[in-house]
Amino acid sequence: MDLVVFGQALTELTLGEIRAIALDLHEVCVSTADEVANTRSMLMIEQTLRRKHRLHDAALAALSAATTVQEVALQAEVELPDKDVTRVARAAAQLARGLVVGDHPGIDLALHTLGRGWRRLPCLAAFQAA
Repeated sequence: MDLVVFGQALTELTLGEIRAIALDLHEVCVSTADEVANTRSMLMIEQTLRRKHRLHDAALAALSAATTVQEVALQAEVELPDKDVTRVARAAAQLARGLVVGDHPGIDLALHTLGRGWRRLPCLAAFQAA
């Protein structure tokens, strides 16, 4: 998965898709085990970013992803903050941080974990198989 492709896919979202993705994200993280898996994935990504000295790049990618989701919502005249927009923007930011890492042991599993709930984006289809 490429960060540029992901960013482009975010710009093409509709408000309806944002709301549907928010619901999907909620449905895939209902148990404590799901929350623990997500937290482990985020920590794996953060540790790897730190080791690879890519924290700054990841912060920029995360900001861009979250801002893109918010801009789509604003164009649809949604008043922010909005819980669905916030959920999707935060999840997009987390995925963007992981995509900055690239190919590294453990990151593929972390991206698959964080990618659950994004089935509506064809560019993330590979993350749905795990």
